Amino acid sequence: MTNQEMYDKRKSLEYPEAVEHRKQLWGSNRPIDMKVIEYCGDGDPFFGGDADDRVLCTDGKFHKPHQCNKAAIFTTIEQAHEAIKTASIFRRSNSIVGVLPRWR
Repeated sequence: MTNQEMYDKRKSLEYPEAVEHRKQLWGSNRPIDMKVIEYCGDGDPFFGGDADDRVLCTDGKFHKPHQCNKAAIFTTIEQAHEAIKTASIFRRSNSIVGVLPRWR
């Protein structure tokens, strides 16, 4: 596996390598909860970019934040990773999935 392939697997949460990478970055300071975000595009649309990031909702699909009735909240990175496995069918092909952690 090349360095680029390993980097790619650490970026998007559907890969177990990404879960382990986040856990290493956080160390013992784990977040109290997190949301799953699908990142897609580049740059703020207000300034001419095409970013269109979406949150994983309780219905198991990714929606724009203002269209999501209730965002799915996870207490562990492993739970978020498992949710991605079923939600992946609703992902856009050019996106990566990450987490939005919340600490106290």
